Amino acid sequence: MDKSRDILKKYWGFDQFRPLQEDIVDDAINGYDTMALLPTGGGKSICFQVPGIAREGITLVISPLIALMQDQVANLQARGIRAKSIISGMSYREIDITLDNARFGGLDFLYTSPERIQSKLFIERFKLMNVGLIVVDEAHCISEWGHDFRPSFKEIYKLREIHPEIPIIALTATATDRVREDIVKQLRLNKPKIHESSFERNNLSYESYKTNNKLTNILEYCQKHVGECGIVYCQTRKSVKEMARLLHANKVSVGIYHGGMTKEDRDLMLSDWLSNKIKVMVATNAFGMGIDKPDVRFVLHYEFPPSLEAYFQEAGRAGRDGNESRTIVFWEENDVANLKLKNDQQFPPIERVKTTYRALCNHLKIAIGSGKDETYHFEIKKLCDNFQLNPLETYNSLKILELNNDLVFSEGVFHPTKVKFSVGNRELYNFQIKHSKFVGITTLMSRTYPGIFDQYFEIHEAEFAKRLNINKTELLSQLEQMEKYGVCDVSWSSSLPSVTLTHERLPDDYLSLSPEVYQTRKDNAQTKLDAALNFILLDECRSVQLLRYFGQESNECGKCDVCLKKNKKDYQIAELKALLVGFLKTEKTFEECSHYTFAQDEQLKLALKELILDEKVQFNGSSYCAN
Repeated sequence: MDKSRDILKKYWGFDQFRPLQEDIVDDAINGYDTMALLPTGGGKSICFQVPGIAREGITLVISPLIALMQDQVANLQARGIRAKSIISGMSYREIDITLDNARFGGLDFLYTSPERIQSKLFIERFKLMNVGLIVVDEAHCISEWGHDFRPSFKEIYKLREIHPEIPIIALTATATDRVREDIVKQLRLNKPKIHESSFERNNLSYESYKTNNKLTNILEYCQKHVGECGIVYCQTRKSVKEMARLLHANKVSVGIYHGGMTKEDRDLMLSDWLSNKIKVMVATNAFGMGIDKPDVRFVLHYEFPPSLEAYFQEAGRAGRDGNESRTIVFWEENDVANLKLKNDQQFPPIERVKTTYRALCNHLKIAIGSGKDETYHFEIKKLCDNFQLNPLETYNSLKILELNNDLVFSEGVFHPTKVKFSVGNRELYNFQIKHSKFVGITTLMSRTYPGIFDQYFEIHEAEFAKRLNINKTELLSQLEQMEKYGVCDVSWSSSLPSVTLTHERLPDDYLSLSPEVYQTRKDNAQTKLDAALNFILLDECRSVQLLRYFGQESNECGKCDVCLKKNKKDYQIAELKALLVGFLKTEKTFEECSHYTFAQDEQLKLALKELILDEKVQFNGSSYCAN
């Protein structure tokens, strides 16, 4: 216990763990297999990072989310903890060096995807590593009943066969009873210590409103709550841009966040939001992973996600400081039909999936029997144009091929330029004498990154160009020339989608889709969609529905739209006016008055009107306040 608290204080600056964290941490430190079910905001990363430091040897973290891996690695490095990740887009040489660092004790944490751990290169190095802890993050992905099933997770148990004595900790924010049982079974957990937090959030209201114009509703809500911090979730980058343009045009302090942005742009947006320079973040579900801002007063959904697991994670980013906060879904008539259509489109006909595989390999000029472990960047639009493919069907086919373990598909996550010297000090010195124009850049690289002769380092192009007093084009030109001279290896930046084949290209007739990847997932997706639609449509307490879905019980919350409608009170006017005068000591909107009093709308309007005539309350155009 003292050891875990010392680590928490040293690296994170906290004196105390959150509820359940310390028990989870201590069980992992003591070598028990552990499963932790903590809702969004419960501090999952602390639960494996603290024991990862405490235990001797490297901690292997297996995660399906590239953006989350990148963020956590950067955060650990900023705390002086040695961490690296192996993700798609890295060259074979870069992966080789990273695994060598892990093998010879040069890393404390190694992050990677479940697909990567199946490669022969990884397995051979893993056998030689001194491993202290194996972490399975987003563990629900191991179950075909989970909302993000990835068959490659089912191979993780093989790591235990290599190091049977090493404890495993599995973590997830959302799992039904069936999924929890599947996690224990699939990972072969040995008498695991199971820690489950209640999913009930008494300070949150879960609300759902049908509307004729959800864009206007969200704009009006943000305008009425100026100064409050919030998130507006969208399902696509296009919707993010559309919503952000509307809010910005109406002088709402707004930022955007999605996976297609560069890391620098994402970091800037996040920094401005965390420091309250911007108040409202419009984002896809790429925003929020590992982010803990306590004073988010509202989460609005412009588009509803296809499962209650995804919704619960997004809504759960509100009110982490324990203060009253609202989560609201605005939906229009056609949204229900669109959700059903989108669910169907996730599963193109099997022949269409096979056609996409063949077209992709032809587009990238990959011969049958070749391409294994090679990464290719490409534009989906060009692929579709060249082979007359439907873009949405192509995208979903690529996701299915990834689940079928035929390839790893990275959809436009930004990869920065990385550089490593491929010569030694003496050869570099001789190169500088012969080519004086490169003295500046080579000297800056070697002084900035002393280990650059042995491993790859990110080059922040704008910063390097500024320090060398040249423009970015000239910087890239110099790197390109140095690569041609054989002085350095360069992994060039890209925000294009990429694929990495996990095996040699198959002959056209050899590709087959496993039932669990296609039909089982299709049936499961329909079940989850039905639950999501019921949550929106049914006149039953939203909180009761949510907790029941996750196998927990709850009383009616009294705060959601269903409960408010059910509990509307019929006051005497004098009684309502007295209640309002006390409530309006600070400015409140009509909506907030309604939420507080449970009064009928017409009765509330009459009471406020009389208070204004009595000069006990004033109205400033958007809110009310006692005189």
